[in-house]
Amino acid sequence: MTFAQHRYAPFLVAGLGIFLLSVMDAMIKGVATAHPTAQIVLMRYACGMPWAIAFFLWTRPSAPTAPMLRAHLLRGVLVTITAFLFFYALAVLPLAEAITLSFLSPLFLALLASLILKEAIQRAVLVAILVGFIGMAVIVAGKVGGGEFDLFRVLGIAAAVASALTYAANLVLLRKRAQTDPFGLIILFQNLFPLLIIAPFAFAVWEAPELRSWVIFLGIGAFGLAGHLCMAWAFKHANAGPLGVLEYTALVWSAGLGYLVFAEVPAWTTWAGAALIILACMMAMRR
Repeated sequence: MTFAQHRYAPFLVAGLGIFLLSVMDAMIKGVATAHPTAQIVLMRYACGMPWAIAFFLWTRPSAPTAPMLRAHLLRGVLVTITAFLFFYALAVLPLAEAITLSFLSPLFLALLASLILKEAIQRAVLVAILVGFIGMAVIVAGKVGGGEFDLFRVLGIAAAVASALTYAANLVLLRKRAQTDPFGLIILFQNLFPLLIIAPFAFAVWEAPELRSWVIFLGIGAFGLAGHLCMAWAFKHANAGPLGVLEYTALVWSAGLGYLVFAEVPAWTTWAGAALIILACMMAMRR
């Protein structure tokens, strides 16, 4: 029996992929206070472009049509907004908290799929969405309660929630385009358009990176590539539903990395809100 044939192999590889992507998020947070957010977004996609081009040349997809270009340009705008908002959230929020709020995206996805794709939404999913937003409210309460009001933290929470919404909107468009568009083009446009869109803003605030920042930027590209390859392999060898639950191990990794690298200790409201959001997402997946 080969490793790929082992029943637990996809889960082990997916778990590794989530860990690698969590390390990537920690690396982004590591440079988030040293460079403007727009510059970090630019470097994120610049580091991914060589791999996207290599995959494009390897798959040799057919030439894109005009409607395809317009659709992926819109996706590029959403991807750029999502990255900018999430990277800002990583800069001002504890790592575990930013990751927890990103778990709202499956709930937003259910709503947008109903509105845009006209997919039926069941009552149980509506209940799950409500539970998820209660979890978000618990996290917010932990930041605005206790007689202290930290505007930057509240803006960070707003950015994390907004990034979950735009990420869900991007997934809705991707679901439509993935039915017809070559995968090589999807990967290329997902890196190219955000790179072109953010470039003017990034160069307007550009700060020359030090050697440490260059190493981290290269690490972001490498860990991001390795993580997504692990996830792609895992989803090829197992159903999406069971693997989807492993996404929540990112909270464990982010809490550990936040403590070891940034000396962050998540508040009890973060853990309580995370429990409600994870419960809500699992309710939605069981619909």
